Amino acid sequence: MAEEDKKIEPNQEEDKSQEASVEETDGKELSDADRLKLQSDFALKLVDTLVAFNDRQISSYEIPNRFFTKDEVACFLNFLKAVPVNPLPAIYPEDGFLIFRGVAVPKSVNLSEASKQEIEQAVLAGNEEEVQATHLSDLEPDMLNSFQIATQIYNNRVEKIRASYLANVKAAKAQVTEISAAVVCGFVIILTLASLT
Repeated sequence: MAEEDKKIEPNQEEDKSQEASVEETDGKELSDADRLKLQSDFALKLVDTLVAFNDRQISSYEIPNRFFTKDEVACFLNFLKAVPVNPLPAIYPEDGFLIFRGVAVPKSVNLSEASKQEIEQAVLAGNEEEVQATHLSDLEPDMLNSFQIATQIYNNRVEKIRASYLANVKAAKAQVTEISAAVVCGFVIILTLASLT
């Protein structure tokens, strides 16, 4: 019995070590996929936080509650510095005029310099100086990848919204042209009829 116990123990240890090595191998494969998912999820969190702030769904005081570690805060601050300021300037009246409709500038990605400063102050208020001094090159590889993914997502979103805004402006300008042409034609017809009588 004692011999069998002795024999079982080494086998159990071998099984455990084999399981551990399989888990490490599987863990490495899974960790790459999991790591990429975590990076993408955090990148979306960065983007969604700024979009929610611009849409006034959250205030600047709620933003620090979305990031928990020093690295997360530093990554968000670097992302905040990297996003473009007012990438969609107004090129058409936002309010309606006469009988024409206006075209509002989309606010979701139109971050102003004042908004940036407001967010920075709120985020840095409760954080130590280390976070303030953390540069992009100081970030961990996972955070750096999240930053790059977030920047790409944000820029793609800006481009899609810009295309939609320009299409709306084009439609509004076409409406002005059509109505103006109709009004001019109407006046010409009235003047022509008046001169005939």
